[in-house]
Amino acid sequence: MSIAARYGLSVEAIMEANRLRDPNQFDVGQVLLVPVAPFSPAQQFPVAPFLPVQQQLPMPRIFNLERRVTRLEREINRLDRRIDRLEDRVRRLEQRR
Repeated sequence: MSIAARYGLSVEAIMEANRLRDPNQFDVGQVLLVPVAPFSPAQQFPVAPFLPVQQQLPMPRIFNLERRVTRLEREINRLDRRIDRLEDRVRRLEQRR
């Protein structure tokens, strides 16, 4: 779990703090509690016992979704242009009558 590595913790510590059974199953946008060490004199500021972290989609899934959305937007634009052309053609044909 990259969140554990980011904070120098074990996956088990984050799972225990959040009562998770599977480290790979949590919802996008779910707030995770990240346990941190208590205040020590070496630190300039005390740290809260838990830091909320917004969970994000793994990067490959985000890029895959972005590609799919972009492809769908292009297809919609292409179909809109085709509809416009067909509507113009119908108008011209109706004017010939």
